[in-house]
Amino acid sequence: MLDALLKFEKIQVIHDYGNFHIAIKNASEEEMQLIRSRIDVQNAGLWMDFGKALINGRECELGALDQNFAPDMNVELTEGRYPTEKNELMLEQWAMKDLGLEVDDRVNLSVDNGTAKEFVISGAYADLGSRKAAGIPGVLLSVSSAKELINIEKNYYLVLFKDRVKIMKAEAEIKKELNIPDDRVEHNDQLLAVIGQSTNKTAVGIYQTGAILFCMVLIAGIMMIYNTFNISVMERIRQFGLLRCIGASRSQIKKMVKREGLLITTKAIPIGVIAGILVTFLCSAILKYFNSSLFGEIPLFNLSIIGIAAGVTVGMLTVFIACHLPAKKAASVSPINAVVENIGIKIFKQKKRGYLTKIFHVETAMGINNAFMKKKTLFLMSCSIAISIIIFLGFQVFVDFMHYSLKTTKPYTPDISLTSEQGLDNLYGKLSGLSGVKKVYGRMFGHVDATFDAARLTEDYKKNCRGHSKNQ
Repeated sequence: MLDALLKFEKIQVIHDYGNFHIAIKNASEEEMQLIRSRIDVQNAGLWMDFGKALINGRECELGALDQNFAPDMNVELTEGRYPTEKNELMLEQWAMKDLGLEVDDRVNLSVDNGTAKEFVISGAYADLGSRKAAGIPGVLLSVSSAKELINIEKNYYLVLFKDRVKIMKAEAEIKKELNIPDDRVEHNDQLLAVIGQSTNKTAVGIYQTGAILFCMVLIAGIMMIYNTFNISVMERIRQFGLLRCIGASRSQIKKMVKREGLLITTKAIPIGVIAGILVTFLCSAILKYFNSSLFGEIPLFNLSIIGIAAGVTVGMLTVFIACHLPAKKAASVSPINAVVENIGIKIFKQKKRGYLTKIFHVETAMGINNAFMKKKTLFLMSCSIAISIIIFLGFQVFVDFMHYSLKTTKPYTPDISLTSEQGLDNLYGKLSGLSGVKKVYGRMFGHVDATFDAARLTEDYKKNCRGHSKNQ
């Protein structure tokens, strides 16, 4: 499940920041060609961001992107085609409806340098949440037309490496081969952190949490399985003694008990792995369909190789460690004791009075008596139950998904925010009276350029501040 949540977080990061690892600023044609031809590069493309512009008099964000890299930057074509000619552009779907435009319509595009030109809408692409929320449409040109329209040297060459490539090492090789300084290289830090290829330890922290849970489950499993094998061995003491009588060695007895555990493991591990996969599917489905606003993109059918390997390792280690002591105990049985059949039997001189039968039913009293007579069994059972409770209660503490993965909101986060430079005082009463509105509140803020000059503070002000500090 940890692996599934990490994959979900990777999807979210790609959705928010794009699917690239590094970006080379102001890359030349020669540099782009050499980077694209590397065997460890999966995809690469040019991205230009020109900032604000006007489309039919409406403010927009203007950029240009290589068509081959568009899917990696979440630019999904929904209608028409990508712009290829010098007089073509594409718009977000919501902006097309908002501006009353359709594919093949003509629009006027004006940029900051005063250049204005008529373009044809070649297609529309899926809405980007941040731009739609801001009400500023995104306009994409072809790279060739962008270079003609705007004489700007600033660009970013986005590079996506293949899986299992050591990105930091590959980046160092590129910088050395092409003599690129550090200030020309930028990173998609969020994505690198999730895949564990940066100094940020987000992914490492999640797997450390999994390692803690791994150890706790291992300890609990060892105690429970050891207790079961110990009881099984004690019930067959005479059998092991008779085997010793007919010539079986201690090592053969040990191997027999351990092979018995191995046989159980070969049946139990596949069942446990399949059950774990099904539970992961169930948890993913619950998150996906019952909280689609947060987990709508979580992969439903997710096979985690790391999770399966960890489950198999836990099963093997648990049985191997738990069988060791019972096997040793079985091998140490004396043939004489097996024949006499008095091993482990204690004869008490005084009969114990049945105090428990006066309080509980006979079956309950016998169970309590047998449990407390076998001190070691009682201790192991108590420890295994205690660790199971610790795992249950400490799961939320160790696996703090709120911190690592989930993008939750604060309790005071509003559902709708209204902003105005003239103020919204007259709306408080109207909004508060609407059906379904729980609370209406407001705040005022402004961004200013300010400086602090301590020399202008008066002595009276300093004295009052010192007095206030003493009172606090």
